[in-house]
Amino acid sequence: MKLSVAVLLVLLLSFSGAGTLFAVDQTMATVQVDGRNIVFPDAKPYSVTASVYVPVRIVAENMGIPVIWDVNSKSVRIGEGDTIVTFKPETIMSGNKPFLKDNRVYVDLAFIQDKLGGGVVWNKETMTVSISTKSNVLKGVQLYKQSMVKLTGEKVIYVDPYKVDGEPMDGDIIFITHTHGDHFNINEIQKVAKKDATIVFPTKELDKVTAAGFEKVVGAVPNEEGTVDGISYKAVPAYNTQTSNHSKDKEWVGYIIKVNGASYYMAGDTDLIPEMTDIDADVAFLPMGGTYTMAYEEAAKAANIIHPRIVIPYHYADVVGTRDDAVKFIDLIEPGITSILMKE
Repeated sequence: MKLSVAVLLVLLLSFSGAGTLFAVDQTMATVQVDGRNIVFPDAKPYSVTASVYVPVRIVAENMGIPVIWDVNSKSVRIGEGDTIVTFKPETIMSGNKPFLKDNRVYVDLAFIQDKLGGGVVWNKETMTVSISTKSNVLKGVQLYKQSMVKLTGEKVIYVDPYKVDGEPMDGDIIFITHTHGDHFNINEIQKVAKKDATIVFPTKELDKVTAAGFEKVVGAVPNEEGTVDGISYKAVPAYNTQTSNHSKDKEWVGYIIKVNGASYYMAGDTDLIPEMTDIDADVAFLPMGGTYTMAYEEAAKAANIIHPRIVIPYHYADVVGTRDDAVKFIDLIEPGITSILMKE
């Protein structure tokens, strides 16, 4: 549970009678939720002899479960409706009870399994915690470099493939937001697309992708809806308001894609624009690199206007923008919106 994003946990301590506390950088490898590695902004999980303790907020939010910290009562509320778990953490480590350490609330793996309903496997040999969920809007969602997102479910969907590792060639549908090189590259599309994949592409420049030999190509125009291979989507405006990098007249787009019973907003390269008041999505990916898109302050304003269940910053730390910007972005998100990092 996080009180201040800027607080860093120094894991070079030991608890009396509890064994050795390992430094994360040296011994703890990863924590995964539904096969995706969790990114911890500051405080990290650690191991004390046979037990593993994790920051509950980061883990729960990556499981798609909202977490609220009550400053007045110093208590934690996790979940919604009939599944709410409320507790007040101990001020010191005491058995297997949740405890507060350096402004984070830590729990053991039994808590994740018994209270949050996650399947938990601890592999001591690889120092990996694997958590599985039954229902999670982030299941099958992966963020790669720049603005490349993969959605795996009813279909395999890629958005703006960029510097793809290997050649998975498993994509049923490829969505392209615009034609800048860090979002559109024929070779990158070929790495991820099946032979019969459908490419969804801004209509005004459709010739750039049809000329490459792709047979199944669908044009996208701002504010128009469509369905491809059973997947419904809406193309939405994406443009700059102060510069000509992404001018409105080019009709470049973002997408709201509905898959796995949830909706995902891929904003593309954009500033904070009036049309964002009409965005309705469960999960929002917002650019915050600055220079060519919103900076983190403006991106946070956009998130608070859209008010998705979960917001994830992207388009940083590869071309422009930094990880520190992403952490500052999270600090500015209003209560009621879960904000997480999906990449370092």
